Amino acid sequence: MFEEERHEQIIRLLRGGRMISVNEIAKRLFVSEATVRRDLNALEKEGVVRRVYGGAVLVGGNRDVPLQMRETEAMEAKQRIGRAAAALVQENDVIVLDASSTVYSMIPYLKEFKNVVAITSGLKTAMALGERHIKTYLTGGLMIDNSYSMIGEHAQELIRRLNADIFFFSCRGVTEDGRMTDSSVEEAQLRQLIFQHAKRRVFMAAGNKIGRDYFYVIGRVNEMDDIICDQPVPDAFSTPDEKGHTPRIWRGE
Repeated sequence: MFEEERHEQIIRLLRGGRMISVNEIAKRLFVSEATVRRDLNALEKEGVVRRVYGGAVLVGGNRDVPLQMRETEAMEAKQRIGRAAAALVQENDVIVLDASSTVYSMIPYLKEFKNVVAITSGLKTAMALGERHIKTYLTGGLMIDNSYSMIGEHAQELIRRLNADIFFFSCRGVTEDGRMTDSSVEEAQLRQLIFQHAKRRVFMAAGNKIGRDYFYVIGRVNEMDDIICDQPVPDAFSTPDEKGHTPRIWRGE
């Protein structure tokens, strides 16, 4: 098991909120206690876990996980989802991309468009778009230092002036009954504002996010226009909403 995979597994073990001992983690992951200690030290430096006597606890089950760690989670699934999302973009579109690692994964698959305009709240996303010579606007605002995401009134001011064709976004988790949830209130509220200024809303999520539940609810997935996932999704995702609207389901393959 690679280091990134172990880190992901450790975080999952700690998500229940209780302290887990080094010995228990070692047994669960079939690795040595020395390896677990090194992993916990690395995660503590990232601010994700806190070492306690004999083990570790997660630094708040709803704390934001650094972007660098999220990028290594479900990488192959995100690549498949990103490829499917990029195929929805057409010449002359005005697209909005959030700062999530899932949405970032679509950038390598974008064609060499001449007239596409992109708006993003993600600093790293903006840089990647610029490398592909896509005309890009960064929302500006206060940057969250572990996600390079822009939030606050300055970001919202630009969004309020937008008339976008497609909004590509993700979130930390989506429940079996279809609630999209996140741990960053400011980023979630910015997404909710973009919902009002985009003609098409595309929700991108790897299958490992299904069943994860965080404290801030962004909205319901069946209210979106498109859902892209690498796995079959629960029936609730495609249940018509109060207006009879049903999202299109795309399989990232």
